This record gives sequence, C-alpha cells and structure tokens, in this order.
Amino acid sequence: MNEPEPRQKLRAAVETLSEERAQTLLGWLRMMRRDAPEPAGPFDEEPLPIRGESVGPLGDMLGIVVEQKSPGRARLRLTVDPTWNNPNGVLHGGVVYTLIDYSMGGAVRQSLSEGEHCATIQAQVNYLISVREGTLWVDTTVIKQGQNIAFTESKVWDNSARLVATASGSMFIFRQNDQE
Repeated sequence: MNEPEPRQKLRAAVETLSEERAQTLLGWLRMMRRDAPEPAGPFDEEPLPIRGESVGPLGDMLGIVVEQKSPGRARLRLTVDPTWNNPNGVLHGGVVYTLIDYSMGGAVRQSLSEGEHCATIQAQVNYLISVREGTLWVDTTVIKQGQNIAFTESKVWDNSARLVATASGSMFIFRQNDQE
C-alpha cells in the first residue's frame, strides 16, 4: 500500500481541524514562510523592504524585521499574529519582550568591533497598553556604553502611534580578549 504524499496527509489532517485550530495552523505557516504582509505604519509613508538580515533564530521565527540600525540605535518591526495572544485575548508579553531584547542587542552591537558581542544582563519592561493585532515598532537607544556594560532605553509603538511599552536594560559586552 502506497503511503500518501506529505501534502495529501496535511490536507486530510486540516479537514479534521476546528476553525480555531485552523487559524492557529495558518499562523504557524505564516511564520514558517515569513510572508506576513508589510503594513504601512506611523513612522514611514511606505513600508521599508525586508533587508534579509537575521536578528536571530527566535526573532526570525516571529518575523522580526530590522528597519534601521546605526551605532547606538536600532528600530525593529513585528507584525502581530493573533495566535500569540494569551488566554485573555491579548498579545503575550513575552513577544513584546523578545522584540525589545533583539532591539537592545542590535543597538549595542553597532558600536562593537568584529568578534565582540553582547548579552542581556537585565531588562525592565513596563507594559502600558494591551495589543491584539497590528504592527509594533521598537526604537532602542544606547544611553551610556562603558567598557563592559551598555545601558539602553526602548519604546514600543503600535500602528496607531500609541506607546505600548517602555523598557530599560543593560547589556554585558564580551570583548575579544574576554573569556566567556
């Protein structure tokens, strides 16, 4: 007996799903394909193209996009997927934190030499309003960077230009001669 092709198995399995489970599966497929539409937002008249730059494995899975980077500054974007909502129907705070964390690292990394990297020591996030859908942008600025520690501030906005969250954080800087 011939085993059905993977696509045939998938189609058969999808037919047995509830509408809610089918929506969840669609969200997962969008993440896997990274084909979420690029909405226009409050910061740009036209959406910026995806630069193809990876922020890291988890960020890539969530579809986090680098919009701008310069020494001491980073702006990233995330299109919210409703499958990430918690049982109360609002975006899970861990998704917002992940967006902030990648932005903090991106802002610090821009001033590091090749072979140097950074890691989060601490982050304090203040969630100001809930989010259910749309697009989020985070702007992070390095407030002070010393030899081994950088201090950052971040603000997260939604596509209605509402302030969603603020954060302050510190990053440890691994220099080329440091032992990890």
